[in-house]
Amino acid sequence: MTTMRPISLPTEGQSLAGWVRSTWHAHPSAELISLFSRRQFESALRHGDLICVAPNAYVGACHATSLHSRVDAALLWAGPPVAIGGRAAMCLYGELEEPPESIDIVIPRQRHLKAAPRHIRTRRTDFEFAPVHIGGWPLVPLAMAICQAFGDLGPSGVGGVVRPLASGAVGVEELQRTLDAMPRVRSRRQLASVIAHFAAGSESYLEYVAATNAFAGLEFAQLLRQHSLSVHGRQYRVDLFDAATMTAIETDGAAFHSGADSWQRDLNRDADLASLGVLTLRFSYRDLVDHPERCRQRLRAVLRSRSRTVTQKPRSIAKRTFMDR
Repeated sequence: MTTMRPISLPTEGQSLAGWVRSTWHAHPSAELISLFSRRQFESALRHGDLICVAPNAYVGACHATSLHSRVDAALLWAGPPVAIGGRAAMCLYGELEEPPESIDIVIPRQRHLKAAPRHIRTRRTDFEFAPVHIGGWPLVPLAMAICQAFGDLGPSGVGGVVRPLASGAVGVEELQRTLDAMPRVRSRRQLASVIAHFAAGSESYLEYVAATNAFAGLEFAQLLRQHSLSVHGRQYRVDLFDAATMTAIETDGAAFHSGADSWQRDLNRDADLASLGVLTLRFSYRDLVDHPERCRQRLRAVLRSRSRTVTQKPRSIAKRTFMDR
């Protein structure tokens, strides 16, 4: 196992047990023995200061559960040319918060590795890609990582896709091209559905939930997504809009609608839209996710009431006009 990576050298008199606490990187046994001694190496293993997290890849015990240490060890074991994929790659891109228990190593199909440890999963592929280097590590492109990880994410899978789409970290077209090109993708249909909803205008997880759950179905098919309205020289874009009743529906995530500034901005926005006769309904994350039926009932009632108001106004105007004549 030959590496060309830089390592931090121990200070004079520093023990191996003390040094491995100060670095999270993985090291082969020969490297540790050359820096210290075989006696210190065996002593650190015996006392639990040093742990083998992949074949001939050792880290300090306090770092053994770290994603970064486990990724470093997996790459040290596998050797080039490989790349980190799946959920581990998504975490390193900053698109997932919960690190996976296993690390996905992506290798060319013609390459063979010895039996991988239980916490390392090898993915052989013919799909050609240019690795992206983050922190010195080779990662598969984000779109590829999403396609690999989606089927493993379970209930959080949609959120794991929506987050990078909403932030612009990956584009809709790029993700669709990657999905089309990869021969094996678990839960392909569901992933394609998420991509299609973003292509149609969804821009956040809440908007996706609203479109596919809370406000799905024919009764809400007339709602326009991401509809733009101009008022007093200002442009506003509403998440969902019912033109017939002049009703705007906003999905309010706490990250973008909390704090005094956001609250004041929403008040100003709602007042401007009201000057056009637009009523704004706001639904919170908790309402949409935990109580979708309650949201549907509320929106039905408002649309029904607004519909009666809109249809009654022209009749009263026509009657007054006729009497004036």
